[in-house]
Amino acid sequence: MRKTIFLSLLSFLAVSCHEEVILPVGDDRPVGVMNALLNTLDTTHTVLLSVARKSQMLPLERADVHVFVNGTLAATAEEMFGLVQHDPEKEVGYSFNAAFRPGDEVRIEARKDDISMTATVTAPQPATLLSADTVYVQVNYLGVTEWTIQVKTVFQDLPGASYYRVTGRILDEFEYQDMEKNPIPGYSGAVEDTLWIDSGFDPVISEGAGKTSADLGTLLEKGHTYHCFSDLSFAGQECTIRFLIDPIRIGVFYPERYMTDTMSEDLSTLAYNYYRIVRRRAFVQLRTLDFSQYRYLKALEKLESYGKELSFLVEPAALPSNVEGGQGFVGIETVSEIVFYKNGYMAIPYGLFYRDE
Repeated sequence: MRKTIFLSLLSFLAVSCHEEVILPVGDDRPVGVMNALLNTLDTTHTVLLSVARKSQMLPLERADVHVFVNGTLAATAEEMFGLVQHDPEKEVGYSFNAAFRPGDEVRIEARKDDISMTATVTAPQPATLLSADTVYVQVNYLGVTEWTIQVKTVFQDLPGASYYRVTGRILDEFEYQDMEKNPIPGYSGAVEDTLWIDSGFDPVISEGAGKTSADLGTLLEKGHTYHCFSDLSFAGQECTIRFLIDPIRIGVFYPERYMTDTMSEDLSTLAYNYYRIVRRRAFVQLRTLDFSQYRYLKALEKLESYGKELSFLVEPAALPSNVEGGQGFVGIETVSEIVFYKNGYMAIPYGLFYRDE
């Protein structure tokens, strides 16, 4: 006789999903759950830990979490107190700083009492981005026509079976100067945001099941949430992908939106005798991943596509786990990026602008 429970696999991708785990009746031993999505671009990373029993799932607090790179201890993760978590009643985040390079073997160990989990991953080799440019296009989808921006990116495929994911980011760097062009202390910095991407119209990224299909199931899907694809159709060749971005996000950036009231008052005391210099750049990011992560993200897309009400339309999807001594998934992506948009300007008081790019 068996009883089933569900372990919520809460990934760092800010999604929730489920994997069925079979436990004998009467066995209420705790099962550790570890999830993390690492990459070679960022230096601050988060590991999400939980402990599951038959009837509940709770955060795994006060655990010892160590990170090894190529067999050497690289960081000890600290519990993230007081920060907003994906689901604080079921998981807790542990943060650590480390820089990963292609080819690095990364091992994460998490222990508390009887729970001992380990996950080992290797950072893939980077892809070579050759070019990226933009064009305005007219898109007709489900009877609605609108103009938007299409990004065309060309890259060289890696040898052997390879797997990729497309993302993007916008970076705004700003500085305020007085009329003598001296920087005003405390008024320079940078703001970064994620770029919204719609890859459903691209046959490579959507792997032939894009929004142009008349298939009912395709039309009901949310879309290609993680924009991941394999090189099956272009192995060993240059590949061109085209995706859409939100045109509203590409434009002038105003740092004042991010200022506190005190900072705004300080600037007003200068009687507008200052220069504002802003530089905006948008990047295409091509992330290489291994097959296990590709499979994991594809399974997530299936689970999320229709929602509970239409789940009967989706083929069953089992989430893979690569955590020894527990459940969950730890992945690592190698990030290559290229600028496809840049806009800089210098503004002086009373709305006069001088563009420098």
